[in-house]
Amino acid sequence: MANKKKRSGKAHALPNYHARDKWFTAAKIFLTLSPLIALGYLQTAATGSDMQLATLLAENPEITVSFLASMTGPFAAYLMGFAQKHLYEGDAAYTMTNLTLIMVGEAMLSNAIYCIMMMILMYFVFDMTGLNPIMAIRQKWHDHFWRDISGSIALLLVCAFCMFVSFRLGMR
Repeated sequence: MANKKKRSGKAHALPNYHARDKWFTAAKIFLTLSPLIALGYLQTAATGSDMQLATLLAENPEITVSFLASMTGPFAAYLMGFAQKHLYEGDAAYTMTNLTLIMVGEAMLSNAIYCIMMMILMYFVFDMTGLNPIMAIRQKWHDHFWRDISGSIALLLVCAFCMFVSFRLGMR
């Protein structure tokens, strides 16, 4: 009986941050594979038109922009790895802020599936921590905000460029 200690009040269990690892891993895999999927699509388009892949990219700016947009996937997966690591360390505000910015970038590229994946991950972080995106940004604002979102800002710049070019080409 000496080993058992009574606790007074409610027991506050720490959230199990590893409970949703498979979801983060699946999202990172899909994001990482997006350029390969685009490359496969481009290869089928190139063989259908009897052109080399490089020629197809050089002659068709819409395909070039689509391929460039797909290349943001691995970088977003890389940023998600950092966000997940910070979640394990207890910095849920970092995770939620960066997931929000990655979702905004995917929305700029009109990647609905990836937007939905980010929203699901954001919900999981909210469910574990009770921290919503607005609260996370407010909390991070006073704690190295620009340093912590610098990778997501770079992603947003590339996404904004792709969105601007696609508007100019009349793709949307």
